[in-house]
Amino acid sequence: MNIQFLKRSLMLLLILLGLSWQSFSQFRVIGYLPSWAGNVSDIQFSKLTHVNYAFLIPNSDGSVQTIDNATKMQSLVSAAHAAGVKVEVSVGGWGGGDGFHGIVASAANRTNFVNTMLSYCSRYGLDGVDIDWEYPGGGTEANNFVTLMQQLSTALHGQGKILSAAVIAYDGSSILSGVFAAVDYMGIMAYDENNFQHSTYDLAVQSMNYWLGRGLPKAKAVLGVPFYAQPNSVGYNTLLAQGADPYADVFNGEGYNGITTIQKKTTLAMNQGGGIMAWDLSTDAKGTYSLVTAIDQIVKGGTTPPPSTTAPIGKTIWLQGNTGQYVSSKNGVGPMYCNAAAVQGWNQFLVGDAGNGRITLQNLGRYVTSNNGDSAMACNRAVADDWEEFTWIANADGTISLKGNNGLFVSSNNGTSPMACDRPAAQGWEDFHFGIVTGTAGAAANAVSGAGNSFADLTPEAGVYPNPVKAGQLVTVNLKRVDGTSPILVSIADLSGKIVAVQSIKQTTGVFTLATGGLNKGVYLVKIVNGRNVTTQKVLIQ
Repeated sequence: MNIQFLKRSLMLLLILLGLSWQSFSQFRVIGYLPSWAGNVSDIQFSKLTHVNYAFLIPNSDGSVQTIDNATKMQSLVSAAHAAGVKVEVSVGGWGGGDGFHGIVASAANRTNFVNTMLSYCSRYGLDGVDIDWEYPGGGTEANNFVTLMQQLSTALHGQGKILSAAVIAYDGSSILSGVFAAVDYMGIMAYDENNFQHSTYDLAVQSMNYWLGRGLPKAKAVLGVPFYAQPNSVGYNTLLAQGADPYADVFNGEGYNGITTIQKKTTLAMNQGGGIMAWDLSTDAKGTYSLVTAIDQIVKGGTTPPPSTTAPIGKTIWLQGNTGQYVSSKNGVGPMYCNAAAVQGWNQFLVGDAGNGRITLQNLGRYVTSNNGDSAMACNRAVADDWEEFTWIANADGTISLKGNNGLFVSSNNGTSPMACDRPAAQGWEDFHFGIVTGTAGAAANAVSGAGNSFADLTPEAGVYPNPVKAGQLVTVNLKRVDGTSPILVSIADLSGKIVAVQSIKQTTGVFTLATGGLNKGVYLVKIVNGRNVTTQKVLIQ
């Protein structure tokens, strides 16, 4: 009896371990090894799942050229397989994919290429093929490329092989969605965007959003990161030898990805995708500052990736700056500042969806500005326009950064002056901790009243009382700006923005009442329009 119990327990443990490894192995860590650089003996196979050997050059008739350093590729396959790592051959590359134009244009050439790749994998013991055709044409050529990838997929998968594709960071309209189903994964080359700081975290976010937004399954989205700098294509290992900081991103005019950024991107890839890939292994550093090691530390740091930090649309939040003090949208007398000691009414922001991938921040019916065109950040915009919009950027350490419409970052505190919006990059004082306002009576009351001050004290446009109010009671509104001729229109919305009640006040005086009957307990936004006067107030129904 005990023996049978032990056997069942052991079997269950093995199954669980198998599932755990399967879950981990689904996240790919891929490194490219060029034929012309790097040594197989330097590869940290225990920290990789795939190595792609680059490049095999295709001919327009579907044949391929002799690959450089075939002996090195054979050595790679042997060493990788001994470590349980898969090897693909990467076909094409920058400037090497011209032959694809002829291949896709002809059914005979497509068939020849498929047969060539099957034979090539068999000859060298390869696990699959990586197609690196970065700029196929549109129209007929784009459709023909889908056909080629479908044929390759059927043939390779029929022999248990892998098919992948390397694609540009975004605006890849010539890669039709039909390719998504054909491949096992797509490597998103989020680098070489410009001549300096060519592969920012922001670019990684933009690139993942682009391909996922087009329908690429999360499990197939593999984020590409560079192990080199631009504008001069200097390897990361060379930069360190010259004195660069392994945790920084800029050295002597060269923009690169240090350990901090690489680990932030790895977290992003774990949250939003199915893997991470690096170009290329030959330029990684050895020892403590290895970027492959930095990736591995995040991947194996836990059984699940850190939680994704996305903008909580429709929620009220607070923001805490790097000094430990809270961001204020209004201190009662002056412009926005960042030295509030605690979360109160003027430290809380309603997060709205700007409808274009950006957000708005609203407090007491006024919008926070990322840049009003000629002065520092303020909080007194009556409507959300382009300079009230922010890009919400999740950081690996659980903080967020807010990027304004001008491409510059909001600063929580630069150490010497008030909040500003002119920082060129997110660093320590551009990062915010944030928390969701729970909606409890105390928190909601603070959100409305500013911790004891009446609403009228904080907002000159209107007074609302009693506030909080019991469900079913009347709320009195004292509208302080009335144009004397226009009717007063009132709409009540919940925090998601859904309008739950509308009322027209047929009077021109500013004092009137609103009924709360039929409304559930909670916080509501009361929008009052009188001619050109518009104000929004928060009301708590208890």
